[in-house]
Amino acid sequence: MPWVIISRRKEVFTMKNRVITRDVWRFTREKKSSEKSTLVREEIWSLFVQETQVNTFLCSGNYLEELATGYLYNKGIIANREEITDFELDTEKNRMQISIAPECKGFVSFQLLSEAKKNLPMEANIKSRQRAKPGKGDGFIISKEQVFNLMVQLNELSTLYKATHGVHNSAIATPDNILVFRDDIGRHNTMDMLKGYSLLNNLRLDDKILVTTCRVTVQIIDKVIRMGVPVIASRGITTDLALTLAEEAGITLIGFLRGGRFIVYCGVERIGE
Repeated sequence: MPWVIISRRKEVFTMKNRVITRDVWRFTREKKSSEKSTLVREEIWSLFVQETQVNTFLCSGNYLEELATGYLYNKGIIANREEITDFELDTEKNRMQISIAPECKGFVSFQLLSEAKKNLPMEANIKSRQRAKPGKGDGFIISKEQVFNLMVQLNELSTLYKATHGVHNSAIATPDNILVFRDDIGRHNTMDMLKGYSLLNNLRLDDKILVTTCRVTVQIIDKVIRMGVPVIASRGITTDLALTLAEEAGITLIGFLRGGRFIVYCGVERIGE
C-alpha cells in the first residue's frame, strides 16, 4: 500500500512558536534583577503502532513524521518506508498513530524482545548491539579541515540553541556541506529524525557523516550502526563502551570537536590531511 498521511500537522516552524518567554529573576552576589528568559518549548507525544503504544517522546514537536519513521526503523520495527501504510496525527491528544503492513514481522519481534529485555542484564543487551551490522563507507575519506568546517556549519545553523541553550543539534553531511539539519530537546530524537528523513527521501547514508553536539554513548553508536553512517563527529566526548562498539563496527568516531582541535577515538584511516 502507498504511504498515506491521513492528517498531517503543518510542518512550518518559526523561532517564535518554538520558544516561550517567561519573566524570571536573576541573582548575583551584588544584586537581584528581573528579566525575560527564552525557553525551548517541550511537548509530550505518544507513538502507537496498530493499537500498541511503543514509545513516548519528550520533544520539541517538530518533524514528527521523520521522528516516528526513524524511531521505528532504528528499533527494527520496520525495514523501509513502504511497510508503513497509514500515518495520523491527533493534535488534541498529541498522539501519532501508525499502521503497518500485515507482513511486517519486525513489530512482533519488537514486542517479544521488549518483554524479554525486562529479564536481561545490561551485558546481554550490549552484546546484541555488538552483533549489529557494521557501517559501510569503505574508501571514505574526509580531511581534517573538512571536519572543522562541518562543525562551523552546524554551529551556524544552531539558531534555536543560541536563543535557548536547550536543544541538541545533529546533521547529515557530505565532507563539504551539511545536507539535513535537525535540533530537538532530545539527542536521540535528532538521530531518529535524520534517519526518518533519509527513508522518506531515499537519501543514502553510507557515504555521509553524522555531525552532532551530543555526548556519544553506546546508544548513540547503536543508532549510527543502524543508520549505516561510517563517520560520526561530535562536539561532545564519548564513553568507553561507545568506543568499543564503534571499533567493532568499523565506525570512525570523532569527539571533542571544538576550538580548532578534535580527537579521533577510532577509525583514523578515514581522516586525510
